[in-house]
Amino acid sequence: MELMGNNTMKNKLVYALLATLAISYAHAETTEESSLFNGFSTSGSVAFLTDYYSRGYSQTEGDPAVQGFLRVDHDSGLYAQLFASNSELDIGSSIELDYYLGYDYLVNDRFKLNVQYADINYPGADKFLPDTDYEEYSVAATGTGLLSAEDTLNFTFYYSPEYFFQTGKMLRYETTYNYPFAEKWTAYAQVGYNQFSSHAAYDVLWAPDQEDSYYDYKVGGNYNYNDFIFDLYYVDSNINKALSSADDAVIFSLTKAF
Repeated sequence: MELMGNNTMKNKLVYALLATLAISYAHAETTEESSLFNGFSTSGSVAFLTDYYSRGYSQTEGDPAVQGFLRVDHDSGLYAQLFASNSELDIGSSIELDYYLGYDYLVNDRFKLNVQYADINYPGADKFLPDTDYEEYSVAATGTGLLSAEDTLNFTFYYSPEYFFQTGKMLRYETTYNYPFAEKWTAYAQVGYNQFSSHAAYDVLWAPDQEDSYYDYKVGGNYNYNDFIFDLYYVDSNINKALSSADDAVIFSLTKAF
């Protein structure tokens, strides 16, 4: 009963935030002169992917995904955002619905800090399974203009006190580098290291593999044409290769930003 209550409360928060973001977006479009919404801006995207691969494994068993993203920013640096995607994790839910609250602090025109709270949700997940929803906190630093005027290097640390399937603490260290090499073209690389609380926690998710951590990486490039972003990238990890969801993959995505 407690698990169902927690999930119900989280889902209500997600739906309330979604409604708030939608209302904010509508007002920003139709009542820009209203002082109530001064300092707010909205952005978002809709994407199609040949596979929803994240942090070293496929979230859709290698199948395509459709995703939506909506964000509201305030001039103070505070923001709220929503992310939604189909998923296939064999947990009784076919949807991932996440919400985020965060703060961006511009140290100067070349360096930014970020703190963020995320609540990851799988509405409708089998209540007889260990809790699939979890919370995550992160801190990040991003530098610009390292090798060129517009390249970026980001370091992010993620912490979950009780990760997916109640596997305890999980830490993730992630580095991403973006290099614009031509007008509207960007190459990038990302590597992440994921540390679980124990071998037993790792085994719950990835089957017995005598490990308590794994790394994953992503290398690719994209082209932006009138806010249509064409992205092609290669992904892999050292998760138990007996699991098909952990196979390496080449993924294409098309995103429309607005």
